[in-house]
Amino acid sequence: MWGYDMTLRAVLIGAQTFGLTGVHTDVEVMHKVLGKHGFTDIRAHVEKEASYGGITKALRELCRDTRRGDGVVVYFSGHGSLRGDLQYLVPFDFDESTPADFRGFLAAELTAVVRVLTRITSNVTCVLDCCHSGGAVREAAGEPGRWRLKSVAPADVAHDDGLARAAALARRNAPLVPHVVRLAACQQHGSAFEAEVRPGAGRQGVFTAALAGVLDTPAARQVPWSALITRVRDRVKQQHMLQWPDAGGPSGRLPFSLEERSEPERLPLVRRDGRFVVPGGALFGLHRQDSVRMVFPHDDPWREPTDREPGEREDTTVRATVDTMEGGDAVLRTEPEAGPGTDAASDAPAGEASLPAGLFTAELPPGSYALPLRVHDRRFVYVDGDGTLADALRRRLADCPRLAGAHDGQLFATVLLRNGTATVLNRDALPFREPLQANPSQISRITGLLEDLARGDRVRALCAPEGPARLAAEAECRFEIEAPANSGIWRPMARVGELLYEGDRYRVTVTNHSDEPLYFWVLGVGLSGRTALVTNDQPGGYRIEPHGASHRTTRTTKPIRITWPGDVPRLGPRRETVHLLVGDRTMDLNVLTSVGPRRSADVTDPALMPLLHEVWEAFRDQTLEGGDQFHYRVHTVQADALPRPRETGARIR
Repeated sequence: MWGYDMTLRAVLIGAQTFGLTGVHTDVEVMHKVLGKHGFTDIRAHVEKEASYGGITKALRELCRDTRRGDGVVVYFSGHGSLRGDLQYLVPFDFDESTPADFRGFLAAELTAVVRVLTRITSNVTCVLDCCHSGGAVREAAGEPGRWRLKSVAPADVAHDDGLARAAALARRNAPLVPHVVRLAACQQHGSAFEAEVRPGAGRQGVFTAALAGVLDTPAARQVPWSALITRVRDRVKQQHMLQWPDAGGPSGRLPFSLEERSEPERLPLVRRDGRFVVPGGALFGLHRQDSVRMVFPHDDPWREPTDREPGEREDTTVRATVDTMEGGDAVLRTEPEAGPGTDAASDAPAGEASLPAGLFTAELPPGSYALPLRVHDRRFVYVDGDGTLADALRRRLADCPRLAGAHDGQLFATVLLRNGTATVLNRDALPFREPLQANPSQISRITGLLEDLARGDRVRALCAPEGPARLAAEAECRFEIEAPANSGIWRPMARVGELLYEGDRYRVTVTNHSDEPLYFWVLGVGLSGRTALVTNDQPGGYRIEPHGASHRTTRTTKPIRITWPGDVPRLGPRRETVHLLVGDRTMDLNVLTSVGPRRSADVTDPALMPLLHEVWEAFRDQTLEGGDQFHYRVHTVQADALPRPRETGARIR
């Protein structure tokens, strides 16, 4: 399966402290699930082995024993804390801390360990079931005794030594840590909980229970993290917990591997006021009268099968049309399915009479999503060639929801079939990528490339909406480029016509001038046509606190470097687009990014923070999914990238 001699290794750490009672169960459950996924070296550390020294030793030994090509998991269950800028996990012996011996395991120390691991193997997954909301351990309001917060910040624990260690580990220009899939239990400054997730089963981490349940399904091995995390999130939501689990880093990978597969374009789906809604549908290219297919899974591992359901049931699918746009959200109207059993006289909305009754509840089956079938915003492709391959490619284009065959007009791309190769050309007749082989077995690869490029072209055209979807709140946005290169001197970027050279760096700053919290994302459509969520360490958005708050009212990304991908001919200039999107609630924008295998990226490391921030800032702020309408604005830089470094002393425009 893997193609090389490798071992799957895991270190599972469970620090059951300050009132938690389900941590050991978390470790046992993860041990069992990872064993089913082929892990043969699983090292569990609880009680005294989860002390500060025990955690340090366990991770040092993992680094020592890991070999090139191995798959590695680092898992922690317990309390997490944040004191000012000091972020740390809470080991078993945390309460033995002294001013000269702080026993919190710093995020910076975790960063250093993971950096070592990624130098050995690219297959690293970090799972944290904890939070750092900064409050003392307490019962959650509303239902005493059921929920328990997994965060703690004891005021009487001295942390002088922790501050000194953090300062010593900080490196101004430390390289980013790539290749790490980050699975987080909750949002930044939010809360992770443990609870009795099943009657009589005892407490355990709500996130761990949901994650283990999803991974224990037969389909899990063939579904990427980005899709699995939506099912985890839905299961957590069904426990009535205000958590937002997320997957950062290269979340398009299949679990515990480096493999990435092209997946259908899964759009989020919620039930709101008795209607099916695609939140953020405008961002995903939906408009009135577009068609989608809603998919309702039936593989909930927590549901016991009945005698009438001896095996795994197939998913239910229902066709729907975008009826209206409310804010940036698409409200769907289901279409009647042909055949017997359709009751046109039903009191249900048009076309919904034949749907299973359970789909009218407020909570959809975990992992429900929508697939675009036919959209108004299609990209036209001309196939320049003759013969059976050209005809087959034209037929395949007719089945793609965002593509259409054409001979003239506003062409998006041309597929040139010559001498056994297929070259996809852009509007300027420049090849998007290096040529592909032209034979029947490559049709899916060619259309997959076209769909990926069409997604990028659609994202490139994003602009601020007018009308109800427009964000009214005020935010100041600033794009800057470093000039001269590596000088630390930054100047404003031109919004149109800026020339970018290989090796240039830019950054984005957002300041919230409104009285409400806002979220922002940076989307890049690179010179290769690929789309990247540059803020991929927080797919749900970076939170910016309201004007007048004590912290985080302004946030600046780490510098993003322009590189020329190895599979793009060095011909130019090429268009480089940077979108800063500001919205009023969290939204997972991973669906906008390029899918399938990537040989290189359009930025050196798409993540904006070193793992020191990436791991911890995956714990993002709480919002209720499926609440108010989504409103947003888009701020854009349209630049031209050249395939050479900026000359020393060259005049800056």
